[in-house]
Amino acid sequence: MKTLKIFTTVLLAIMITNVALAQQAEKILVKSFNLKGTSIVLMDVTGNVEVKEHKGDIIRVQMAIELTNGTSSILCSLIKAKRYNLIGAVADDQFVLNMPSLEKQVKVGGIELTEKISYTVFAPADVLVKLSNESSASKAFDKNSSEL
Repeated sequence: MKTLKIFTTVLLAIMITNVALAQQAEKILVKSFNLKGTSIVLMDVTGNVEVKEHKGDIIRVQMAIELTNGTSSILCSLIKAKRYNLIGAVADDQFVLNMPSLEKQVKVGGIELTEKISYTVFAPADVLVKLSNESSASKAFDKNSSEL
């Protein structure tokens, strides 16, 4: 009986430790951009990109950020430090969206953070959204066709 109590206590402690160590944090950020008269948007980002049509003349980007080996307080600190600041500028007659701050790796306690970022782009019907990273999607999305 006493052995069973000790075994149960140790097993419970191991399960709680695994749950505590397997923390992950998630946040969703949204940013809108005025396209400044351009009809082509280049998404110069890494990660999954999904494009949806919406009414209006601005482009809205929803970023789902996940830290698989970090806490929500670390993620909030990174957001406040503008790590996930999406920047838009007109270049070569297209509106380019990128996140230059992601080029640097972040380490906490000597361990590199693992980030997963996915994007949902809400664009007007007359705007072509292209991807610079071919691994994100095989084709640019033209809302006038049904291809992706």
